Amino acid sequence: KQDTGSSQVKSPEQIREERRQRAVLGPLPDSFLRIPIEDGPISDEDKDRQMALALQKQLDFREQRQQAPQRLDKNVTGRLTITIAEAKLTKNYGVTRMDPYARLRVGHQIYETPTCTNGAREPKWNKTINCFTVRGTKYIDVEIYDECTFSTDSLIAHASIPIPDNVLQAQELCDDWWPLSGQEGEGKEGMIHLVLSMQLISPQAAVQLGQQAMGNQPTVVPNMSGGKPMSYTPTYLPQQQQKQQQQQKAVEMSDEDVEEFSKMFPGLDKQVIKAVYSDNNGNKETTVNALLQLSQ
Repeated sequence: KQDTGSSQVKSPEQIREERRQRAVLGPLPDSFLRIPIEDGPISDEDKDRQMALALQKQLDFREQRQQAPQRLDKNVTGRLTITIAEAKLTKNYGVTRMDPYARLRVGHQIYETPTCTNGAREPKWNKTINCFTVRGTKYIDVEIYDECTFSTDSLIAHASIPIPDNVLQAQELCDDWWPLSGQEGEGKEGMIHLVLSMQLISPQAAVQLGQQAMGNQPTVVPNMSGGKPMSYTPTYLPQQQQKQQQQQKAVEMSDEDVEEFSKMFPGLDKQVIKAVYSDNNGNKETTVNALLQLSQ
């Protein structure tokens, strides 16, 4: 018998011919591979609609960022409040005038003050910033620049300021002047006036916010600068008072209070709420303020 299967095998020429028959033949339309262009000018209504859509996209994106879970690195030790009050410089390096501004670096976080227009040798900023500190943070790097319109801003003075131990331990507020260095020499470029205070964060509170979405990867701690300064209590705590506070028993939070605070702060973990409540010795008002700062 003759093998019928071999008769069904098609040659390459037959296959190409079938493919040609399947293809759509004919002239291409004029709009093929061309970007459509609207005829006539866009009406005011269409412009308003496009602007509204673009604005809505920006608002949605901002809302998503605000609702994204935040995370405090486990190495965060506290929140440092710095007020850059003023400076007294030795020399005026401006051609006609000098418009100084200050730039601060705390760890990996960088902040700038507004420019003091025509501040010359005695600029005043009165700028307060708040930033998280991690283990090993011991210095604040300060640079003062002269803002130039038609050239690069020139560096006037700089300093590496050690954070006092009593500030790192949140024992007292430090209000002092530090020397600046520059072209005139080490510590001969003038003085800068800073006010420093620290609010410690307990290890229980420095945990992940929204653990289910962030995983175990470390993230950059949020930067907060400008605007209304955060509340803090830079009161001096003698050693004896510190020992008494450490010997006090931790205040336990009732289940009803935990549920109530969880409804007020749904983005915070219950363990964080309990830790903050215990750190504030059961004071609900201060606990609410601290949780508001954590949730920002």
